Amino acid sequence: MPTLVHRFTLAGAAREVSLARCKVVDTVRTWGVPMDDETADAIRLVASELITNAVVHGKGPVTVTLYHRPGRLVIDVLDDNPAAPRTSCLQNDDESGRGLRLVGLLASRCAWEPSGRGKRVWAEIALPMTAPAIRAAVLRRLFGFRPKRGVAEPELLTVAVA
Repeated sequence: MPTLVHRFTLAGAAREVSLARCKVVDTVRTWGVPMDDETADAIRLVASELITNAVVHGKGPVTVTLYHRPGRLVIDVLDDNPAAPRTSCLQNDDESGRGLRLVGLLASRCAWEPSGRGKRVWAEIALPMTAPAIRAAVLRRLFGFRPKRGVAEPELLTVAVA
C-alpha cells in the first residue's frame, strides 16, 4: 500500500492550533483509517501538543506533515526554532509542561532532529489496520518477499499527496 502524505502550513499563531488539530483527525478519517474514539483522541492530543509547542516556542510558520502507512501514522511538525524541545521538572500544581511526556506515552516512537534553521519534531502512532491490510501483512510475513530470479526490478513507492 502506498504512503499517504498530507502537508499544510500554519502562520504560527496560537488561534490556529484548534483548527490544525481538527484537520489532522479529519485527514486521517478521509484516508479511510478505522478509528475508535480512543485512537482519535490520541491523534488529537499528540497533534495538539506538537503543534502547540511549535507555535509557542518556535517562530514564524509551522509546517505539519502527516504520513500514513497501514498500521501507523507519523505526525511531523517543523518550526524555525533550532532549540531542542525540553521537558521540565514539574510541580503538582503546574498548569503546563506535560505535553511532551504525554506524547511519549501515546506514541509508539517520537523524536526530534535539527532541520535547516529550525527543528522537526515527530511522533508515530499505532493505528488499527483494515482487514485487507492485515491479510496482506500476514501473507508477506508468512511467505516472505522473494524477488524474481534474473531480473532485478526497482521497488516501487507511490506517494499520494492530498
